[in-house]
Parts: sequence; C-alpha cells; structure tokens
Amino acid sequence: MNHSLQFNWVYPDYVVFPSLVAVGGITMWSIEAFKLGRARERYGIKAPAVTGDAEFEKVVHRYSNLTEGLGNAVIPSTFMFSYFISPKWSLILGSSWLISKLVSCCSYCCKKEKDNECLKSTHLIVSHASQFLLLGGAGLGVIVSLINRCKLLHGK
Repeated sequence: MNHSLQFNWVYPDYVVFPSLVAVGGITMWSIEAFKLGRARERYGIKAPAVTGDAEFEKVVHRYSNLTEGLGNAVIPSTFMFSYFISPKWSLILGSSWLISKLVSCCSYCCKKEKDNECLKSTHLIVSHASQFLLLGGAGLGVIVSLINRCKLLHGK
C-alpha cells in the first residue's frame, strides 16, 4: 500500500484563479493581523480596545478595512465571478483589488498617506471599482443562471 502524497491533480481555472486571489488576500490579512498585535504591544493597548494612540488607530483602521472588504465581498465574489463570468477576469480584478490594498497599506506604513492624496484617490478608485465589478458580475451570473433555469424548467 502506497501512502505517499500525490500531487498530480489539475483543477479548472475557475477554481485555481480565484484561489490565488484568496491565498494572496488571506496572506495579506495575516500579515496585517500580526502587525496589529505588534502595534498593541508597542503602544500598550490591551484587547479589545481599538483606540488610545493615533498611530495604533491607523493600524486598526487599515486592518479593519482589509478585513471588511476581503472576507465580506472580495473572496466570495471572486469565486462567483470566476465560475459564472470569467476565471481570467476574476484573477485580474481580484489581483487589482489586492495590489491597491497593498499600496494603501504601504502608504500608511511609510506615514505618507497625507502627503500623497493622488495615491489615496487612485487606491480608492481601483479597489472600489474592482470590488463592485466582481460583485456586479457575480450577481449578473447568478441572475442569468436563474433565468436560464426557469426557461429550462418551463420549456421556454
């Protein structure tokens, strides 16, 4: 009996491409969670408090924004967009959201967020456009699928 682990599987693009976005996003989220823990130690803020120092509050804000967008919208809609619309475009839109969040996090880390309003505006436009396109495409895919299902069931 062979107990070795086999790595000879190939999954379809509609699974692999959004999984890349999910792994990238969860990795970024994990790094931000680690930074939040370090900031708590550095500024002496005990959990569950989220206020007390301006620099600490920036870390909390960055972490909260990433958490809200990633878990509630980007990962699920990336998978649905990939399945219903296009795996390649789900990867492009999901990656653009991640890159815009990475740029935003870096501007906070470098304490340059107030010095570069253009960068902040670009980040907001790219991240929101990516998120809404993913969500809109996923919703469209579900609606079209339901319409086609009704047509099939009712013989039209």
